[in-house]
Amino acid sequence: MDPAYITTDIWHDLSTALRFIWLYVFLILGFVSNFLIAHAVIPSLASTHQIPERIVKLRALVYLIAFGALAMAVTVFLLTLLSLDVIARILPRWWI
Repeated sequence: MDPAYITTDIWHDLSTALRFIWLYVFLILGFVSNFLIAHAVIPSLASTHQIPERIVKLRALVYLIAFGALAMAVTVFLLTLLSLDVIARILPRWWI
């Protein structure tokens, strides 16, 4: 099976899909790092009194940032799935 000719429109759609994938990766890394800080690092440092109490109060804000990044990651993931129809324009059959 030969792939279809790749036009500039297809290249543009591939570029968009690839940008969504990279954005998804960075958003997941943002979620993971903020969640780890809020769920493990801050309570651990607070229990040993190595950080002041005012930083412990920022824990809720860090959770909010983490779940905001997760919500954006889910949205970007769905947009990525919708933009991957460009592959079907290049290779009409998925199973060769």
